[in-house]
Amino acid sequence: MRRRIGEAVLGLVVGGGLFVWALRDFPWEGLLMVPRTWFWLVAGGMIMTVAHVLRAWRWQLMLRASGVTSDGVAPWWALMVGYLANLVLPRVGELLRCTLLWRWRRIPVAISLGSVVAERLIDVGVLGILAISVVAVEGLGWLDLLHLKAYLPYILGGIGIAGLVLWLLWRFWLQKRSEAWLKQLISGFFSAASVRPRGLMVGLSFGIWVGYWGAIVGVMLAYQRAGEEMLLSSILWAGWVLLVGSGLAMALPVPGGIGTFHAIGLLLLLSVGWQKPLAQLTVVAAHALQTLLVIVLGGMGVVYGLSSGQRRV
Repeated sequence: MRRRIGEAVLGLVVGGGLFVWALRDFPWEGLLMVPRTWFWLVAGGMIMTVAHVLRAWRWQLMLRASGVTSDGVAPWWALMVGYLANLVLPRVGELLRCTLLWRWRRIPVAISLGSVVAERLIDVGVLGILAISVVAVEGLGWLDLLHLKAYLPYILGGIGIAGLVLWLLWRFWLQKRSEAWLKQLISGFFSAASVRPRGLMVGLSFGIWVGYWGAIVGVMLAYQRAGEEMLLSSILWAGWVLLVGSGLAMALPVPGGIGTFHAIGLLLLLSVGWQKPLAQLTVVAAHALQTLLVIVLGGMGVVYGLSSGQRRV
């Protein structure tokens, strides 16, 4: 736990520095637009909530494919409490939501943890497909903005080596082990391949990211009048680019993506021709919307957990 806290503090320091850098000369007067743009902000929040619901639904299907019974309520609230924990200690939320499922529904932690690892790998795959689509349009120069071009061979090589190591572990070691917890972990990990119909699993995996995209576009529509009028197609593409960048930013070990989301988002919006004041307003509003939603829904999840103590099964 001390190591986790140390990583969180370091991440917060780095993220804080990036936050200050990204918001230099921030157009504070743009915040006065909030009362006039509430419709699109609320719409963005609702779309993001739907994306979270799709994620909880996918997780529920994976748990059932592992042979455990779960309603849709417990995974949903466990997911949101986990997100809330990640605002303070990155990656702790994944273990916490698995622990909550054990407390609320007696679902083995090993099974749910295996499924969480699998869904994270699925998200990485989907994010990779989205990134390829951006590179195909914007060119490799887009990677330079994130300082990833020079590391691309190492990233691809690392993914390949990691996949080979996992296969070797499975083939020559894991299959020969007999521990119950290990079998449960493996069952949870491979649950994604057992979900039927497979089309639903694929649809949910991409639908989650489409929901995030819709939420970002909602914020952009709310604030685009702070600068020059833009075509809807330009807004949709800028939202798509920011979606990929935000996925990378939120994957970094910084509490709540503070600073990393703002810095990466600002650079990407500037790269597609946005004016700096509008880009700053957009990344701040998008991050604030996401964070506020997690606080509200995560807080409701905590209340659910406290009130369901007598209804555990």
